[in-house]
Amino acid sequence: MGKRVPQDRTYQSFVSGLWLLLPLLLLGCSESTNIMGLIAASSVEQDAAALLSRSRIRMDSGDYENALRDAEAAVALAPDCGACAVQAGYCHLGVAGLDMFQLARKMIEENATEEDEPTLRPAVDGEESGNASGQLGSLASLVGLGATDYEAITLPGNRLGDLEGAPATGPFRALPVYLPKNAVEARASDSSTLLHIARAVAVICPFMPANVKVLGDNPDIRHAGDSCVREQDVERTYGNSLFIWAVAHLVEAIAFHQVVLYTQDGAIPNLQKRAAILENRSEITSLTEYIKAVKDLASVVDIILPTEIAAARASMLTAMFNDLQTVSLAFQHMAAVPADLSKGIVDAIAELQGQKDKIGSSGGSSTGEKHQGAVAFKDQLTEGMATELKKQITSKIDSGALSEQERTDLCSAYRQISTQSFASCDTP
Repeated sequence: MGKRVPQDRTYQSFVSGLWLLLPLLLLGCSESTNIMGLIAASSVEQDAAALLSRSRIRMDSGDYENALRDAEAAVALAPDCGACAVQAGYCHLGVAGLDMFQLARKMIEENATEEDEPTLRPAVDGEESGNASGQLGSLASLVGLGATDYEAITLPGNRLGDLEGAPATGPFRALPVYLPKNAVEARASDSSTLLHIARAVAVICPFMPANVKVLGDNPDIRHAGDSCVREQDVERTYGNSLFIWAVAHLVEAIAFHQVVLYTQDGAIPNLQKRAAILENRSEITSLTEYIKAVKDLASVVDIILPTEIAAARASMLTAMFNDLQTVSLAFQHMAAVPADLSKGIVDAIAELQGQKDKIGSSGGSSTGEKHQGAVAFKDQLTEGMATELKKQITSKIDSGALSEQERTDLCSAYRQISTQSFASCDTP
């Protein structure tokens, strides 16, 4: 018995010392070497994996709302999990009413119909592309976008002060337009479709490669944001996630296009048609009414096609072109996009991009208080309108019908619409 006492004391001393040592060891370890950290990390990963699995099962059964809740919970637990983010993206599109397989089928059928029955005419100088406008209009109906979505992303009541986009009276009553919110406000609007589309972009943005993002000097403000461009490595996801990326940007571009360049005939935007109405004597019976109509037209043009630097960069028009550029980049980097799925979209993007390229990037360099790319694009879109106004105003000046103040008012309104030189207004 005498020899056992030291062993017992040694064992007891070791156990006592171990309890004192463990806290120090644990406090001195990093998460990668801390046994408790490893256990916790493993538990989190298991929880995220379980949520991801359950989300997929629910999505397969068409329960997008609950599938989205599980996917978002998985993203919250494992923010660097690319598969979790992609699942959340799919679910956002599902809640927005975009079943990916049904959408692909509809797009293929639409392209086949258009090849069999071509109905759209080519654009002429000064007009927006009839083919592009018609194609995007057709896609709008395919993805379920409608009047309530467009109203949600326009200014409240489609008006600003006394200015109305769709007046019930006056010369423009037959040519309504939408007065758009800026892109940031539109993405947070009451349109459930566009809200979930924006969230789909946000959740998978950190996992997209830079070559499918609009970056550079004038980037898509979301693609260059801190939440999208992360310093630490994350799990990269490609393949199907690129299709989500493309579809989300495409749907937003379609919605923005339908608002900014609203057309009733599928070809020429109502905004571009308004100038011709000004010469309709049955609509405008006095000089006072004419001047007011021209000033109202100028104010509407400023809202739809802003040129002040900050407003232009945040505008719906700029966002539309960034969206279309992103779709094009995504299609280029997808392994194989069937032509019968993408042809109509690619053609529409090419036509609009060609129009944009004629006057340089709408996100071009800026000088002074104006965004020069936005100014150039505005000039192109309002070219026909400006030509018509020049003729009308010149006729009134030459006839001696205008007072100095009336001439000043008309010339100021013209300069809001276009920067084209105008001799009758440039000379005293």
